[in-house]
Amino acid sequence: MWDKLTGFIVDVRGEFGRVIWPTREELVNSTTVVVVFSIAFAVFIGIFDLILSYVRSLLIAL
Repeated sequence: MWDKLTGFIVDVRGEFGRVIWPTREELVNSTTVVVVFSIAFAVFIGIFDLILSYVRSLLIAL
């Protein structure tokens, strides 16, 4: 059992050495894109919700 665990840990360490980690600039750029698109999508959903609420209130008023 310990041999398997030790082998697994050695393999994991080896894989971490082969990973190409993003640079700080790439990380900041990716994070910025995600935040901007999340905010834009939230605004879009909010406006869409307001429009649907307004249409629903018009239909109820009939």
